[in-house]
Parts: sequence; C-alpha cells; structure tokens
Amino acid sequence: MSLLAQLLTTLGDVQSRLLHLESENSISRRRIRDLEFELEACKDEVVRERTRVLQKEAMLQRRQDAEQAARRGKARAVETLEAHSEKYKEVVEEKKGA
Repeated sequence: MSLLAQLLTTLGDVQSRLLHLESENSISRRRIRDLEFELEACKDEVVRERTRVLQKEAMLQRRQDAEQAARRGKARAVETLEAHSEKYKEVVEEKKGA
C-alpha cells in the first residue's frame, strides 16, 4: 500500500471519528439545554412552594395570636368579674352592718 493510500485511509478514519464526536457533542448540548430547562422549572416550583409554606405559616401565626388574645381577654374578664363580685359582697356586708 502506498503512502498516499495510507494517508487517505487515516484521513478517512479521522474524519469518521470527528463526525462521531460532533454527533455526540450535539446530543450532549441538547441534553444540557433540556436539563437547564428542567432546572429552571424546578427553581420556579421551589419558589411557589416556599411562598405557599410562608403564607401558611403566617396564617397559623395569626391564628395562634388571635387565640392567645382571646385567652387573655377571657382571663381579664374572669378577673374583672371576680373583682366585681368581691366588691358586691363588700357592699352587701356594709349594708347589712349598717
């Protein structure tokens, strides 16, 4: 086989490998674009879920605050009622004694 034939054969092999690598590169680039798109979709979903969780936590906190305020109000009402009852008893005792 002559030197020219060997060079042409080698050149053909190199060209075949290059085409194969270009094909793999194209597939890899397409996969990267797909993965980047999927990543952006996941980021959007994380933002939506984080917002939903924060809103739910805020709602629960408002509910707890309202329940605590209601309990404090009831406690104050009981204290006030007890104070008025005591005052009433004192007045009644004063009237009985007079």
